[in-house]
Amino acid sequence: MARIIQLTDMHVLPPSQWVSGVLNTYELLIDTIDTLLDDWHKIGPIDAVIVTGDITETGDVESYQLFRQQVRRLPVPYFLIPGNHDRRDPLRQCFEDMATIPKSGKINWVHDLADLRLIGLDTLIEGQGGGDLDDADLKFLAQAIAAANTRPILLAMHHPPFASGMVFMDKIGLTDTGPLADILNAAPNEIRVICGHIHSTIISNIGNTVAISAAATCSAFPTDYRIDAPVGFNKTPRGYSLHNWDQGFRTTCMTLVKSSGPNPFNAP
Repeated sequence: MARIIQLTDMHVLPPSQWVSGVLNTYELLIDTIDTLLDDWHKIGPIDAVIVTGDITETGDVESYQLFRQQVRRLPVPYFLIPGNHDRRDPLRQCFEDMATIPKSGKINWVHDLADLRLIGLDTLIEGQGGGDLDDADLKFLAQAIAAANTRPILLAMHHPPFASGMVFMDKIGLTDTGPLADILNAAPNEIRVICGHIHSTIISNIGNTVAISAAATCSAFPTDYRIDAPVGFNKTPRGYSLHNWDQGFRTTCMTLVKSSGPNPFNAP
C-alpha cells in the first residue's frame, strides 16, 4: 500500500508580490500546508508528496526558498518537477541537496517506495508555456518502466498528455504525445499518470493509461469550452489530489475550501 499527496501550481511569489495583483500565493501556500497538517490524522499515513510544477510564478530563488521553508513542515519526503513558470537553475540552486534533482539537464527522476515506483518527467521548455518530451526523456521513461519489473508506477509530469478543452491552455499543452502513448501501451505495469498545469481536476487518458490533472493550490481555471472563452482564473475552488495504491489505484480530489461539518444525518 502507498499513499501520495500531489500538490501543483503554487505559483509562489514573495509576500509583497501578488500574482496578477489578486493572489497572495505565499499566504495561500501557508494555508495549504496548515490545512494538510490539520487533516493529516484523517488522510494518513502518507508516504510522500509530489509537486507537479509551477512551484513559483517567476522562477526566482527567493520564491523557491519560501516554498522550501513551507513544504519542509510536512513530515514526509517530497519530490519536485518543474512547470512552465519554473526555471531549472534557480530550482537546482535551492534544492541541490535532493538526490532526485540532477546536477544538470532535465529534472527527471525515479524513487521507489515499498509497493510503488514514482517517476518524475520534466516537460519544461524554458521561456515557453507549452511542454515537450524529447528522445532522451522518452528513453529515460522506457528504462525506468523496464527496471520496475511488474511494480505499479505513478508517473508525474507538469503538462497533461491530453487536451483539456480549454482553448487557451491547450495552446500551451504537451506536444506530440504519440511516442509517450506507445511506451505506456507497451508497459506490462499498472500505471497512473498525474499532472498539473490546467488548475482543474480532469480525468482522461494517454493511450490505454488513465491520466488525471490535479486542482491547483492557488486558483482555478473555469471550465469554458467556447472558442472565444475569456482567458483568466477564479480564486476558488483550490485543492490537491490524494493518490492511493492498494492492489489498484484510487485518486481522491481534495478541496482546500474550509467548511463546517461533518453534520450528522437526521434519523427518519
